[in-house]
Amino acid sequence: MQVFRIFTTPSGDSEVEIRQVPMSQANRPMSEIFQSESIFFRETPQGHVQDFHNAPRRQLIFITSGLLELETSQGRRVLCQPGDVLFTEDAQGRGHITRSLRGTRGFFHVVVPDSFDVSAWPLLTP
Repeated sequence: MQVFRIFTTPSGDSEVEIRQVPMSQANRPMSEIFQSESIFFRETPQGHVQDFHNAPRRQLIFITSGLLELETSQGRRVLCQPGDVLFTEDAQGRGHITRSLRGTRGFFHVVVPDSFDVSAWPLLTP
């Protein structure tokens, strides 16, 4: 299982990388259990563009429908689809752009505490 991590670089730019969730070696692999603070649901219509913005909080975002395009402050674009998980922690810096490309984008947010850290998880993309 992978997570798209959106974070701020030391120069203030937003960047996206893909991290692998560490799992047990059991017949039904499982991660460790993490604490969360709250959860909420949202829908965004096709064609909606949210210009440069920062993550309002550290959160996991689970995409349930639609097609999302993320654009970093340096112009890198990443497509995310139903089943993808994002971890947004670029609360400062230049931020990122989101575009709902196809269908109503359904997603739910799980707010995580400051102790939640994916930076040591295996990196799948630079």
